[in-house]
Amino acid sequence: GDHRDLHSFPTRRSSDLRMPPPAGFASETVAALAAALTETTERHFDLVRRLPPALLESRLGEAPSSPFEITAPLGWGDGQWFGFLRGRPIPLAPILEGEKGVKGNLEEVIAACQAVRDEGMAFLRGVADPRQALPWRQDGKASVLGVMAHLIWHWTYHCGQCGEIALAQGHSHPWTFDRDMGHFE
Repeated sequence: GDHRDLHSFPTRRSSDLRMPPPAGFASETVAALAAALTETTERHFDLVRRLPPALLESRLGEAPSSPFEITAPLGWGDGQWFGFLRGRPIPLAPILEGEKGVKGNLEEVIAACQAVRDEGMAFLRGVADPRQALPWRQDGKASVLGVMAHLIWHWTYHCGQCGEIALAQGHSHPWTFDRDMGHFE
């Protein structure tokens, strides 16, 4: 692998790293969270797409799921949380129904996950106050901000799990030091 010295990369002022919100969002905070979730999900998809078929179905030790089996429930979970946020269920493709026993191909699963995310993003565009308590949790213990933080963590955790399965089987994933990370012209 290409192990570059991180200190050799040019540094930017923190003001240069500010991401503008995607067009059409009522809240810059929600827009930034939406962008972070999109980036996290797409990185997961990139990782699992690079895995050979045998590794995609591989489990690490006594792990209950393979990278393929992990991906579909992530879309299912997004559907549940985005449904809670908007106050009505998000229709799920049959390939995302249930949490175990996923059958199909990876591209179908990814497309179904992206469709759920697109439905969720359509709702998020109209959220002006990310701290507003959700209708079903008037105790103030759940908000758009909290749910989005959870979804980003959830995808990050399981992407790491898939990466660990890959690494344990001798498969590497490229680093992204050469990509723009938070800096948009």
